[in-house]
Amino acid sequence: MEYVDLTEEALESIRGRDLDEPIAMINLLKFRDIADPDLGLGPITGRDCYFGNYIAGVAPIANRLGTGHSPLYLNEVNSCFFATVGEDWDYLLIPQYPSRRSFVEMITDPEYQELLKYRTGALTNSRLVECVSGTPSGYPLNLQAPLPSDPVVERPGLFRDHRVNEVNSRDPEQPTDMLNLVRMAARTTEGHGVDGMTGAEGYESYKNGVASSYAERAGVEITWQAFPVATLIGPGDELWDEALIYHYSSRSQMLSMFTDADDYRVNHLPKRNASIVDSRLIETTIGN
Repeated sequence: MEYVDLTEEALESIRGRDLDEPIAMINLLKFRDIADPDLGLGPITGRDCYFGNYIAGVAPIANRLGTGHSPLYLNEVNSCFFATVGEDWDYLLIPQYPSRRSFVEMITDPEYQELLKYRTGALTNSRLVECVSGTPSGYPLNLQAPLPSDPVVERPGLFRDHRVNEVNSRDPEQPTDMLNLVRMAARTTEGHGVDGMTGAEGYESYKNGVASSYAERAGVEITWQAFPVATLIGPGDELWDEALIYHYSSRSQMLSMFTDADDYRVNHLPKRNASIVDSRLIETTIGN
């Protein structure tokens, strides 16, 4: 199933949270090959429609309203290592807003509403995930929610995105980011080095281990961490507790960590997998 538009129900859920809290919005985008012809733009690509018509029109509206909207990440998506069917994203966009109120004000503005047709006409699929920077009350938020219908923890050799198989053909020296979305288990699975912990504690142990072991060896650092509070566009059972961007100084160093069978795959990765019930792992680089 494809998800493009924000529903009225999702909008009402935003209004029901603290309107003065700063937020960021993870946008994962899949462009149409050719934008919707009903837009009357001629034979234009979905990408060109999105950036040339939708994004180009957002900035003047945000400036007029004084929303404080600013882009945090504008990254090309090269492949989705862990994803479900249809999640072969093209682009990652993360804008941030000084308050939830400013976001609501922008997206309900009549001029913005008219602009939305270019977003809808440019995309075949998308996700919009609302995040906060501080640990939300009741974290992890999704322990009692229904489990996802198609959970992804790790599927070596069963990549849903064919571009993963081309990773070795991309520039090995290019700095690379990995967007991680994770949903915590209530308790860790035993026998993987994080026995007796909550999923959140086990995942924290995994993060700390990677940071201590691979900061120098693979040039890895966490450059962004946030806490999703709602999936506003996407399946109702696709819920996340943490969002992180791991930055690697080069793609070759990233792959050296992932394939390290003497340490990472023995001492670290099992802790991750024992602590979560769903995840995404998305390879990105700085966009144009």
